[in-house]
Amino acid sequence: MREQFTVDLRGLVEILSHHLYRNERVYLRELVQNAHDAIQARAALGHQVDGEIEIVPARGYEQLVVRDNGIGLTADDMRSLLSIIGSTSKRSDVAAVRRQFLGQFGIGLLSCFLVADTIEVISRSARTPDAPTVRWVGESDGTFTIGPALRPLAAPGTEVRLRPRHGYHRFCDTDACTQFAGEFAELLEVPVRIGATTVSQQPRPWTLSTEEQLAWCQERFGFEAMGIIPFDTRSSGVVGLAFVLPYTARPGYRTGDRIYSKGMLVADTDDLVIPRWAFFCRAVVDAGDLPLTASREGLQESGELQFVRKQIGFRLLTELIIVQGQHPDVYADIVRLHADGLKALAVQEPDVRDLLIATLPFETTLGERTIQRLVDGAGPVPFVRDADTYAALADVAAHAGVLVVNAGGLHEAELLSVVDEPGQFREVSAADVVELARPVPHPDVPAAAALSAKARAAIAQEGLTVDVGSFEPADRPVLWWPTAPGQARMVLNAANSAVKRLLGAPPRTDLGPALRALYVAGLLAGRATPTPAQVATLGTAVLDMVEDLLADGG
Repeated sequence: MREQFTVDLRGLVEILSHHLYRNERVYLRELVQNAHDAIQARAALGHQVDGEIEIVPARGYEQLVVRDNGIGLTADDMRSLLSIIGSTSKRSDVAAVRRQFLGQFGIGLLSCFLVADTIEVISRSARTPDAPTVRWVGESDGTFTIGPALRPLAAPGTEVRLRPRHGYHRFCDTDACTQFAGEFAELLEVPVRIGATTVSQQPRPWTLSTEEQLAWCQERFGFEAMGIIPFDTRSSGVVGLAFVLPYTARPGYRTGDRIYSKGMLVADTDDLVIPRWAFFCRAVVDAGDLPLTASREGLQESGELQFVRKQIGFRLLTELIIVQGQHPDVYADIVRLHADGLKALAVQEPDVRDLLIATLPFETTLGERTIQRLVDGAGPVPFVRDADTYAALADVAAHAGVLVVNAGGLHEAELLSVVDEPGQFREVSAADVVELARPVPHPDVPAAAALSAKARAAIAQEGLTVDVGSFEPADRPVLWWPTAPGQARMVLNAANSAVKRLLGAPPRTDLGPALRALYVAGLLAGRATPTPAQVATLGTAVLDMVEDLLADGG
């Protein structure tokens, strides 16, 4: 024998409180949303009625009441909805039910069981002039009754009444209702009133002047935006503003956006609407006709949402191009602040790569260059992927007039490889420093050979080759770099005043302390990490030179 499925309302309440909704406060948003939907549904019937919603908070042991003058309910509406709820446990089906019953009982009514054990609904349908006022009372134990109301409503609409259970009054008093409704309903065009206070009908941010939008961002998001990018995808009714962050954000991570759905707040940290690559901004959005999740606390990932996300991404990119062309100083500030993230973006997103490689600055030994300028120039262009290596050879390469790109930052070497034309970029290492320095052999070969021999003897480092030659900059006394595992090369700069004095010193002069000091200085300038023994060598060399100085003075 086939039997009707029984609604396990207690189990459904458990699902709502632990899985569907995030916290108890959503009950009021659901009631206001249902009331708003009911008003829209009545307007769709052609009724010329100014919709309004009234919230009467619970005072003492009184009930909380939410009233609207929307389309209202019949007894059949109530029974029909409950039977559908009991026939499925799938969230997608619940969401479909919600869309089907917009303006009627609403699955959101069940969220009231988060704060109350009994829900009372008194309603009069607007579909027929003589519709009776009906009363539905639902209990958290899964039972409900439907019958005529003891007190008929004077006009079509609905009243929902809740008596907060013990310990939940704080969610239903005047302060809580004013706070919750003020957050959820502030952009609704329908008046939502709590006593003499209207908590809705605030101007929508995208309708404000630029100065007011900046003030809105400061008040709601807590930062002074570097810029504002408006967007409007008319096909889906999605509209909003993207505020450019004035601080460096983590690439690939977005703080989240403030999302409304036809004026009702859905989420304050949603990251589905704006493309994830737009990490440098935070947005306020009205999601228009995009479908919501069953709890109405987020957006469903759908083909329509993906299309809107692409449209917004294109709008953001277009605005960046316009700013770059018309306000290069503003664009330069944005690029410098978000350079690391934008480079990561250029690696991952082909849609924005052309703009970014034409505008993102790279540090080089001859000043900043964009990738596009490097690609357009003569190749191969040398680059280093280690910042310490770049620091070791930057001054030498600059004085030699050789352009070397610093690709030691996040994603920089990866970006060069992504845009690399065949043979356009060539990686160099610290071992290539001598090629960049182009030292000229010292003309006094015997003096150079003697100083080299003294250096090798004083340093006593196996595998070390020592040469003497002139190179720029003259104030750098020594070059050092590893040539192979366990081997290194050092060039004493004959153009440096200190090395000149060493070359001219009497043959019997003890040059050991000075040469050992130059050796450790070469290690440090070459961004090598000295061993404890080498650090001790530098200390000993300095002490020896001080003692010699004092002895000469004596």
